Amino acid sequence: MGDPLSHLLPTKLSPPRTASVLVSRSAALRKIERGVGGTLVLVTAPLGSGKTTLLTQWYREVGGSRLLAWLSLDERDNAPERFFSYLVGAIRRAAPEFDAYIASQLDAQVAPPLDHATTVVLRSLWNLGRELVVVIDDFHVLRERSLVRAFSYLLDHAPPHVHWIVSSRSPPELDLAKLKLTEQLVTLDGRDLGLDGGAIHELGQRLCGAALKPEDVEYLRTRTEGWVAGVKLALLTAGEHASVSDALRKAVGSNHDVARYLADVVLREQTEEVHAFLVLSSVVDRLNGELCNALLGITQGPALLAELERAQLFIQSLDTQQQWYRYHPLFLDFLRTQLACTYGDRIPRLHRAASAWFAEHALPDEALTHAFASGDRSWCLELTARCAEAWMREGEIASVLHWTAKLTAEETFHSPAICVARIACLILSRGFAPASLALQDAQSRLQTAAADPERERLARQLSRLALLHAVLSDSAPASDIELEASPGDEDPDVFMAGAVLAAKAYQALRQNRFDAMRRLASVARETLAGLNNPYMVGYTDVLIVLADRAQGHMKDASDRCEAAFERASRGRRNPVWVNAATALANTRYDQNRLDEAEALCIEVLPLLSQAAVFETFAVAYLVLARLKAIRGKYAEAWQLLDYLHSVLECGHQTRFLAHVCGEKIRLSLVEQSPARMKAVAREFDLGERMRRGEWSERRFYDETWEQLGVAQAWVLMAKGRHDRAHGLLETLRASAHDAGCVARETALLAALAVCHWRAGDPAAAFAAVNRGFALVPRFGFSRGVFDETPGLQEVIVAAATQRKLSHVLPARYTERYQDLLSLGPSGPAGITPLPSAPLEPLTERELQMLKLLAQGLSNQEISERSNVALSTTKWHLRNVFSKLEVTTRTAAIVKARERLARNL
Repeated sequence: MGDPLSHLLPTKLSPPRTASVLVSRSAALRKIERGVGGTLVLVTAPLGSGKTTLLTQWYREVGGSRLLAWLSLDERDNAPERFFSYLVGAIRRAAPEFDAYIASQLDAQVAPPLDHATTVVLRSLWNLGRELVVVIDDFHVLRERSLVRAFSYLLDHAPPHVHWIVSSRSPPELDLAKLKLTEQLVTLDGRDLGLDGGAIHELGQRLCGAALKPEDVEYLRTRTEGWVAGVKLALLTAGEHASVSDALRKAVGSNHDVARYLADVVLREQTEEVHAFLVLSSVVDRLNGELCNALLGITQGPALLAELERAQLFIQSLDTQQQWYRYHPLFLDFLRTQLACTYGDRIPRLHRAASAWFAEHALPDEALTHAFASGDRSWCLELTARCAEAWMREGEIASVLHWTAKLTAEETFHSPAICVARIACLILSRGFAPASLALQDAQSRLQTAAADPERERLARQLSRLALLHAVLSDSAPASDIELEASPGDEDPDVFMAGAVLAAKAYQALRQNRFDAMRRLASVARETLAGLNNPYMVGYTDVLIVLADRAQGHMKDASDRCEAAFERASRGRRNPVWVNAATALANTRYDQNRLDEAEALCIEVLPLLSQAAVFETFAVAYLVLARLKAIRGKYAEAWQLLDYLHSVLECGHQTRFLAHVCGEKIRLSLVEQSPARMKAVAREFDLGERMRRGEWSERRFYDETWEQLGVAQAWVLMAKGRHDRAHGLLETLRASAHDAGCVARETALLAALAVCHWRAGDPAAAFAAVNRGFALVPRFGFSRGVFDETPGLQEVIVAAATQRKLSHVLPARYTERYQDLLSLGPSGPAGITPLPSAPLEPLTERELQMLKLLAQGLSNQEISERSNVALSTTKWHLRNVFSKLEVTTRTAAIVKARERLARNL
């Protein structure tokens, strides 16, 4: 009898020859090694992923210690006789005693042919009696369903000493449920086989003869996503050039070898329907079934995508619901080349259809991307106008500017909605110079345009934009801007009416005209709420919060922040949410809830590019820098401040640059780095400003002036010049007092307390602390005041220890600030309630107010009788309330009458 294996091709029964240059795949090899203890190791990945190479590596590494059989399949193995003959031959080559015999005609009448072959092989496997691993490569070529079912049966009934390793481009239709349940199945996919950075670096060194730069490795990994064939072909091409870095970037995506490989091995195997689907659908970056139906005019889009994913044809699901997919980047590049060559005339129509679909499904960026790619300019204008209106409501100002910049000046002018939106967004994003040019251009074009209602409406809107520009850019004298709601402010043109009112409110806030500011902000809020404009409504909320904080109404400010954040959190993480979250982070920080504040800042930071105003950007970085400093991470704090400094400098934002100056000065003090402090002072010209007498006398309160002044005061204290520091701080305090800025006067009193303490005058220090507490009797100093005033806690603890505090601090406050006040069993007495603590005496002016208050007069009447401004009257009355230890007007009147009766 002849050799039963003589008719079999020996190349199918042993691993193929692999490339001479291989890299270590230790993680994948270990996973295979763990899996061969069970029934099946299933390796599925797209072509070119290195499945055969990996199995060959494993086969050769363990060949001496295991009984191994190898079978490489091809298309002709779909014939049952041929398949089972080769399977038997592969096993017999490894174990000659394997006695299965497959008849030359499987269609014998004695039994169903496949059942007979399966039974013969199974019986012989059970008789073998020793450990065996059978590797079957390229299982995806088996398309004969009955043959696949026969092999599945073979797997299910094979003896425990037989183990299988199967590789396939797509998951085979095997019955794997039982294997999964019994933990007899281990799977590897494209992620296991993909080359990581280390493997790419190693392969590059071997193929190119030189070490790749880290940025080259990352570029190659990102573009190929670790696909072995793509990496190797790119490296082989790049290795032929002197500059590997440049060659890599040219090779990836445009490599002819990659294109030829994909054309020969992928597209050629597909049906005409699938071929057309792949090429035509490549016009979009991501796909779903309904989108493909709309693009190609078909109905089977979802089914085709599911089939492509099952076949692992360089497509990946983007969500767990398997609704959205994308092609591998290299495959997408290749398909788009095919699209341009084969269907070039259809590309504009495909983009137009994609744009319409994305617009209908509220995906504006993709809709506009395809609109501009389609070349249909009228559709671009229509869609940009629609999107801009929606973006304005949500504060997506960056998106408005990005897409309107793609239009010509002529196109922009002839679409009033786009024209107004673009100029408004330039102003709101502090792009004052380009906004001014755009305004001038639009007004110039308007003069030559034909008269019609649309022209008149645009003229009115441009006038409002000019006012908005003047207010926010400080380009017009404050006296020229009417800070009251005018009759035309109710006009519901887009959101211009509310935006102008909000801008006026902002101007009033900058001028410390808090009552006017609240009126304007309230009207603006009502107007904008009616227009369904959550962004500007949120902006007015922030303005009112700033006013509340400035006047010391911390509870009101906190409640408004909480409510705004709750509303914003119902939607997505858009600019409305960014503004609300930043405001709440600042509130949490001031409340000494540091972990919550830091969590919000970290969540906000990646989204700050969406912030249209510098306030949000600056506050987020300033708060996070303080939090880092509190935790002793000074290097990170400096990094944040330096980055913020550079951004603000580019935007000429002097107000917040002054805050950065103060933070850097104080951080230098905390780090005890006089050289650094000196450098910061020099950079901001603090000494020169001092010599010019900038802080020599009180003036209209200005935040920039005050922040730089405080920074200079700390420099003076560091030099031991406490008298000059005291004079400077007192000037700033008086100006803050005149403006009714309770929050800043409180902080300046804290700084004065530390100044007196360092000068060796504890009595003056305690008096300043008590005056500060008198301004915020229910809340005490905020965390911000402590961090802004290094050494303040030492003064407070000393005052409490010596029972010099004149004000009772609520238990809730002392508990929250325990870390700063060193409270606890061994902490100082006196910070907890002191019933016997004397009250600070009333001033003559406050006594006058007290008498008028006892008569039951209103604030306005008291203001007129005492010939004092209303805001100053309110200020004095707040101090009276604090000193009388009351919180309501009724209680204050009762106490006033009792006190006056005793004096009589």
